[in-house]
Formats: sequence, structure tokens, C-alpha cells
Amino acid sequence: MRIHYYILAALIALLTGCNSYSLVNSKVYDNVAIENHKTFHIVDLKMGSLPPRMDHATFECIVAAIRSQMLERGYKESANSPLLINFAVTVHDDTPLSPAGHEIVDGPYLSCTYPCYIIPQDYYLTDYYIDSGVIAGIYQQGVLTIDVVNIKEKTPLYTSSVSSILDIDGNYRDMEEIDKAVTMLFSQYPVQPVQQL
Repeated sequence: MRIHYYILAALIALLTGCNSYSLVNSKVYDNVAIENHKTFHIVDLKMGSLPPRMDHATFECIVAAIRSQMLERGYKESANSPLLINFAVTVHDDTPLSPAGHEIVDGPYLSCTYPCYIIPQDYYLTDYYIDSGVIAGIYQQGVLTIDVVNIKEKTPLYTSSVSSILDIDGNYRDMEEIDKAVTMLFSQYPVQPVQQL
């Protein structure tokens, strides 16, 4: 009987110790520029739009988790900061290819999976960065990607992707799980969390 308790305890420890998130991509473009910034701001819905099937509560969960990571690293939030954090969720979308204006869509569909950014990347990335940065892993459904950019100079500083903030049914995970995913996103961020005294 005692062996059953040990097996059960080991199984529980194994399951609670497992992280269901994996880092798909992490790239530093300009380490010095990241370290020189002391402020940041996170994309808001005045700048763009929600990815398909994302609600405002999920958006706010992601923003809160990103904010927490940046504050832990000693940054201050400022609406005037040139350091912008944009994010995307990779979703599957079936887009009708029939002409616009038709009430009945009976034509073929374009079925694809792609990252949906709050602000489209081409607003701040040149074709060079967009074309050279294609990473197959980010085209899996549910991948959360952040881009840290100097928005005034329109230069990328850091990007990271983690899978997956969608559950097996395609629904967004809860705040606690999103927080774990964002923590993984920042696991290789060049500025480490400030030690609390």
C-alpha cells in the first residue's frame, strides 16, 4: 500500500513540475539598445485590432503578464517610450475567396495558419527582417509571439515565441496559464529580472 502512495506522489510531482510551454524562437537583434532603454509601452487596441477569436479579457491577460515581466526587469511603463512591445497569436483562419459583397459565400476558401499581430509587422519591420525571419515553428496554431521594437527608428530589438496558449479545443487558456507562457517568452530576454532585497 505504501508503494502506491510513493508512486502517486511521484506522479503528482512529475505532472506539476512539467511545463507545457516550449520556446519556439528567441532572437536578440540589438542587445545594447535593449539595455539602454529604461521605459516601455505595450501595444493597445487603439493601435491595431484583436487577433481572430481573442476577446478583450484574454488580451488584457497577455498585456498584464508582459507588463509584469518588464517591471520585474526594472523598466518603467510610459506611453511616450520608443520601446514598443507588440504581440501576435498564430491562428487558423478559413478566408472565403469569393468576391466581396456576396451574401452567399460558395466559392473556394483560403485555409491557412498565420500569426495575427495587434499592429501588423510591416508597420515597423522592413522587408529584410520580415523575409529573413521566417521560422516554421511560429506557424503552429496557438503560438504567442512578442516583438520588442524601437518604434521611432522602426528597428527590431528582440523577438520570442512560445507554444501554445490555446488548449486542445482551440480556446484560449486562463490567466495563470497565459502568465506561465509569457514567463517562458521572457526566459532568454537579455535584461534579467532585478533582484529584490
